[in-house]
Amino acid sequence: MIGFLDQLPITWLLLGGGLCGLIYFIRLHAIWPFDNDVRPASREELEHIPEVRFEGDNSPERQRLETKSLLQIGYDKYLRHGLPFRIRHPVGELGYEVFLPLKYLDEVKRAPMSLFSFEAYSEKSALLNYIHAPRQTDAAAQVVRVEMNRSLGAMLDDIWHEGRIYLEDNVPTEWTTVAVYPFLCSFVSRDTSVALVGTSLCRNTKWQEIVIQTTIATFSASNIVKDNYSPRWRWLANWSESIQRDLKKIRKDSHELLAPLYKERQDAMANEGYSADASAPYRDIIWWLLGSKQPDRSLTGIVESELFLSMTSIHTTSATLYSILCDWIAHPEYHEDIKCEVNECLAKVKANNGKWTLQLLASMRRLDSFFKESARVHPLGFISTQRYSLKPHTFKDGFHLPAGTTLMYDIDGTNFDPDNYPDPHTFDGYRFLRLREEVDPNRFHYASVSDTALGFGAGLHACPGRFLSAVIMKFFLIQFMTNYEIRYEHGGIERPPSIYNDLASRLDPTLKVQVRRVA
Repeated sequence: MIGFLDQLPITWLLLGGGLCGLIYFIRLHAIWPFDNDVRPASREELEHIPEVRFEGDNSPERQRLETKSLLQIGYDKYLRHGLPFRIRHPVGELGYEVFLPLKYLDEVKRAPMSLFSFEAYSEKSALLNYIHAPRQTDAAAQVVRVEMNRSLGAMLDDIWHEGRIYLEDNVPTEWTTVAVYPFLCSFVSRDTSVALVGTSLCRNTKWQEIVIQTTIATFSASNIVKDNYSPRWRWLANWSESIQRDLKKIRKDSHELLAPLYKERQDAMANEGYSADASAPYRDIIWWLLGSKQPDRSLTGIVESELFLSMTSIHTTSATLYSILCDWIAHPEYHEDIKCEVNECLAKVKANNGKWTLQLLASMRRLDSFFKESARVHPLGFISTQRYSLKPHTFKDGFHLPAGTTLMYDIDGTNFDPDNYPDPHTFDGYRFLRLREEVDPNRFHYASVSDTALGFGAGLHACPGRFLSAVIMKFFLIQFMTNYEIRYEHGGIERPPSIYNDLASRLDPTLKVQVRRVA
């Protein structure tokens, strides 16, 4: 037998071995999903959880377009009574999404990531492993949660200044028509970049384009995979040059822009050592990551973290600000009162040598309440605290979830439950101001999270960047209400209708407004 093999051309052996390996890989992939070895729970394993369906037409298309109505059915029938339900997952091979009542929230948010994983949920629902998308690291999340939030007060003046310069440069004294969402994205990308890369690069238009386009490129690639590859063959997308092209260019351009900043901070660390206090030579994500425990602190590792953080911040903040701005236009009855509060605060800033403090920003409770009510009535999505179960789990009351369950919470139903918020369908801009005055002054502020305010998540994965996001959005509205005017191109003040798609809600990204500077 050995003699026979010796007589075969080596090329045949290589081809045969390669073909056997490919067949083995395909068969293996059919058994274990490519991006995680915990297969989705089957219909049989979830049979004990009732499925919510539309009567009559229950097509995937109707479920995608009318998810809000479907969730309301489930909330009224099950969640309000402490019972879970499930609906079909939009990524077909993932089976079902299970919605849990709030009584299980404490157990979920305290559970380790080895049990209920947000990373696994993200990878599976957005197919991240198939497109080589930027990934979260524990170090990056920790840097935002600790170093960035600790330094936020020291960054306020730079954030205010960059936003002011952007508006002065882009809004003239004559009425000018702009597409509102791109206009807000540019503002947010510039202000957020103060924290991401520092003031030396935050105005760079190429960098701003990168942080805006990273999210678009990632989800465009994800949609291409969903639309063009069946679940069994999605692993082939890893070798598709067209799918990877945009993200590859973004990475290349990011390396070129961040390399000088990376070297500056490396040199400073070598010469002066690392510190994250007021004496630190830099206050940005690059510096903090270099001083962190992130395993890969090379330029490539820093670039990946920067791109991931931009992907999680720019468009969520921009879309939220867009929604708040539309509510501001739609409710002029609050303008005089909130402007008075803002002007009082600006006078104190002026008396403080023009310097902002977190205490001064927090003093504007009417503005904060308006923001929180806008987020309650018009959330960006209907869900929160998404997880994927990596192991089977039985809750304290005996309810069982098998491994491979996609689980989440319905924030839309919670936001409009009259047991949580009286007269929930009325926009009450001072709803949370009264709660702070009558219940607890330290709760109910915009960036707070609770069992009935899950817009920023819960537990370990509650959005660590929500405080920076709140600062940026408040600074925009403060500057706009005191120095600028805005009106819809078509006239009127009514809020534009929301566009619903699956579990998300958004406003028309092409909507145009007219703006002008008046002061």
